Amino acid sequence: MPTGSMVFLVFTGVVTFAVILQTIVLLAIIIAAKASQRKIMEQVEKLQDQLNPVLTAATDLMELFDDLSPRVRAITTNVQTASERLRQQVDRIDAMVGDVTGKTHHQVSRIDGMVTDTLDGIARGTRTIQDNIMAPLRQIGGWMNTIRTTLDLLRGGGGERRGERRTRSRYDDI
Repeated sequence: MPTGSMVFLVFTGVVTFAVILQTIVLLAIIIAAKASQRKIMEQVEKLQDQLNPVLTAATDLMELFDDLSPRVRAITTNVQTASERLRQQVDRIDAMVGDVTGKTHHQVSRIDGMVTDTLDGIARGTRTIQDNIMAPLRQIGGWMNTIRTTLDLLRGGGGERRGERRTRSRYDDI
């Protein structure tokens, strides 16, 4: 059986081997990290070269915005003032349109009443003419027909009606 020193020696050898192995793994990690760092730094430099024009343009843009800021405020103030004036004008126009609409409605009502009264008057006049002029004319027409029929009878029509005699004579010729 192995003695204590032999176990100690084997144990020390195993620990030494583990430490050396750990050191080698750590060195490999450090070398890989250095390579990664170098690649990352190259990428950062490329990105920095690409972003420099963008940053310069952004700086110029910020300066432009600083220059335009008072102008934009003035334009905004002018637009607000114009908007308020326009709103006042629209209110005035709305009031005028409402007034004109009311007056127009009133005048249309008046004209409607006048036209209705005129048409009623014309209808009454037409009825009056029919009652006072046409009725006597119809009576005169009736008397004239009576006189004509009587004269036809007296001339020797023999009781024949005027229309019948014409019809018969027309057929007799055929």
